[in-house]
Amino acid sequence: MFLLEINICERLRAALPAWEVMGWSTGKGNRDAGALVSVMFAAGALADVKEGAVGLAPGWNVLLSVKRGPSAAALLDTAISTVVEQLHNWAPGEAGGRNWGALKLARFAPPEFADGGLIGIELLFSTTGRYFGQE
Repeated sequence: MFLLEINICERLRAALPAWEVMGWSTGKGNRDAGALVSVMFAAGALADVKEGAVGLAPGWNVLLSVKRGPSAAALLDTAISTVVEQLHNWAPGEAGGRNWGALKLARFAPPEFADGGLIGIELLFSTTGRYFGQE
C-alpha cells in the first residue's frame, strides 16, 4: 500500500516539471521549494470485507503549496487542473504485490499551514486493493 507513493510521485513529476514533487516517505531534503507537491498516505477505510479477503481503500493526499506572491493563484489553479487530470480515474497499477484500482478524488480542502508565507490546497484521492487472508 505504501509503495503507491512511488507510482503517484512519478506520474506527477512527469506532469508538473516546474514543481518539486516529494513523497512523504521517499522524499528527502528541504520542503521549502517555491512550488511544492507533497504526496502522503492520509486516510484509510475498508472497501469491503468478505471471507478470505478484504478490500482496503487508502487515501492519498496531494498537497500543493506555493509561496505567496503575484503568480501564486495562477500557479495553483494550473497545478490543480493538472493533478486532477493526471490522477482522477487513473489506475496506478501494481504496487506492493497487488493491483490497485483507479484513483478517485474524494475531497479537497485548504491545508493547515502555520503562517509561513505559503498558500495551497490538499486533494485527497482514494483507491482500492484486495488483501487475502485465510480461506
